[in-house]
Amino acid sequence: MVISTDDGAGEIVAAGEDTRFYDDIGCMAADWAAHRDATAFVHARGGVWMNAAAAAYARPAAARTAMGSGVVAFATAADAGAADPGGRALTWDEVVAFAGGRP
Repeated sequence: MVISTDDGAGEIVAAGEDTRFYDDIGCMAADWAAHRDATAFVHARGGVWMNAAAAAYARPAAARTAMGSGVVAFATAADAGAADPGGRALTWDEVVAFAGGRP
């Protein structure tokens, strides 16, 4: 997959497998159930790559993601909450549930 922008980008890395790249965190979350033995990374606002489980997430009103999920990663829950219209920061597990990625 071609990643046109780091905003909303993610990847799933597993030993012995090719790295899977995503241009929308929502799509990666939906695919997560098939890769639970792997590690997911997201590109958080501010330019830092981090473990998806350690990041905080929001759906800012103005967010435009490649596949339309609107999910954006942040380095801290405070930053995510400040960007979310409802003031709520989401965890990786909540994003996965929202995307339908639970088995």
